[in-house]
Amino acid sequence: MAGFPDGMHLRFDDPAEETAFRNFYCLRFRHHTGIALLAGALLVALFALSDWLFDPAVASTTVVLRLFVIVPVMLVFAWAVRYPWVDGVYELAATLVACLVATMLALVYMRSDVGVARAGLGIVLLMLSTIFIIRLRFRHFAVFSLVAWAAFLAVAAAASRSEPGLSVAGTIAVSAALVLGLYGAWTRESENRREFRLFNEVTAAKARIEDLLHSMLPGEIVDRIQSGESPIADAHREVSIVFADLVGFTALSNRLPAPEVVQLLDRLFSDFDRLAAAHGVERIKTIGDAYMAVCGIVPTGHGVAPARAASDGDHAERAAHFALALQARVAEVSRETGLPLNVRIGLHVGPVIAGVIGTRKPAFDCWGESVNLASRLESSGSPSGVHISEAAWQRLRDRFRTRELPPVPMKGLGEVRTYLLEATTEGAHIA
Repeated sequence: MAGFPDGMHLRFDDPAEETAFRNFYCLRFRHHTGIALLAGALLVALFALSDWLFDPAVASTTVVLRLFVIVPVMLVFAWAVRYPWVDGVYELAATLVACLVATMLALVYMRSDVGVARAGLGIVLLMLSTIFIIRLRFRHFAVFSLVAWAAFLAVAAAASRSEPGLSVAGTIAVSAALVLGLYGAWTRESENRREFRLFNEVTAAKARIEDLLHSMLPGEIVDRIQSGESPIADAHREVSIVFADLVGFTALSNRLPAPEVVQLLDRLFSDFDRLAAAHGVERIKTIGDAYMAVCGIVPTGHGVAPARAASDGDHAERAAHFALALQARVAEVSRETGLPLNVRIGLHVGPVIAGVIGTRKPAFDCWGESVNLASRLESSGSPSGVHISEAAWQRLRDRFRTRELPPVPMKGLGEVRTYLLEATTEGAHIA
């Protein structure tokens, strides 16, 4: 696996990824740790009662160790794991607590006449609970298990003269549990690391797909597709449609190298997209060197800069600011490159039908006479201003400087009154 060292050294090369894995592997189960510690503390208290009832000769020592050392330590850590401040030291603290419990249990068993018989079972149970409930990475579990194993060996050595058979049998059993526990911890962590890497790769792929969808479709439409809605088609009573076309770009592309043409168009349309996002306008599509956008077709504020969040009724103003900003940006790029760049823009306000077409390559588009009129306003306009319809002028005349133009004949519509949108009357920043 990429970024994964060979052998027993379980660690990702990237420290941030290793920290994320620790959170995934250990910390997300810490509420289980708290519950396990509470249950363990109760079990230790019951064993203290057992010592007092059945082994009173040593109970004065064992009960104190169980009730006033082991139980408080377990309860304190069970309380601490509930809080975020323990995150950074969780594994270290859990390892220390487990080692302390193993050591204290060894002292308890050394004091008991039947300690060696009980110690093996107690240490093995502690190992099992630590590996399955208190999730630790392999190196932390290895430290604890070796301490627990050494603690049992101390008990076995203390009882070797009086009960040599039990000492040897217990040592073999606990040593076997140590080996199996280490192998199980290593195997489980290895598999969890692979699952963690795979999960991250799937998550990243999903994010890339969502980013691609959001670049192709309005955010609200993506949400509706992901929720399973189909088909997606809406009638909008009033939106603002903007068509922009780079004047003379075809002739320019014939005399420039292909890479420069693509680079220039990418630069301009990337700037157009940035301006669209800043003004709360939704790009619909690009066709060659033409750019179509709509404002008011999705709820204002969805993907809109906070400074531009407003009511749906201001879509015409935002579209007008956007159109003027396009002209300013094209003029700026023309000055920077020395190329003769100009842009014609048409703006109309009216009803449209919008929806998603296609399944393999879904595309969001708008249809209706309003779209046709906006397109014809662009094609009949000039680079000196934004060509707008009378419907658009009605909504913009109080806040923008406009100039009426002679009626323009348009196919299927006859002569149409149009206006030139020249600038805002507010001195607002439009770039």
